[in-house]
Amino acid sequence: MKRDAYIYKALTSAQWADFQANEVFKGSPVDLADGYIHMSRAAQLKETLDKWYADQTEVVLLQIEAETVAADLKYEVSRGGAEFPHLFADLSMSAVGQVWVVSSDAGVYTLPEDLTAN
Repeated sequence: MKRDAYIYKALTSAQWADFQANEVFKGSPVDLADGYIHMSRAAQLKETLDKWYADQTEVVLLQIEAETVAADLKYEVSRGGAEFPHLFADLSMSAVGQVWVVSSDAGVYTLPEDLTAN
């Protein structure tokens, strides 16, 4: 299977502020419980946001160049039989490329056009 050039991580505003302050993200509560950082492929982002972040008014989306974390990245079957990227290491700020702040409309997200073009 061809792997994506970019993978994505959604963070709450508080998680993003903490990541910026520490320059390393160890994971959200669910990431820490599962033992890896949950990521999404571009085509999986909308469903991930609508399912797991419906209670947030906005999220921060991080674009990660997959090659920069490849040594600690595994694609594993998850929701609906789809393969999701899972990062088995802390995420360094140096791996983060583009950043978007995305607002929800009653718990439903619309992805930025420049993200959907990737």
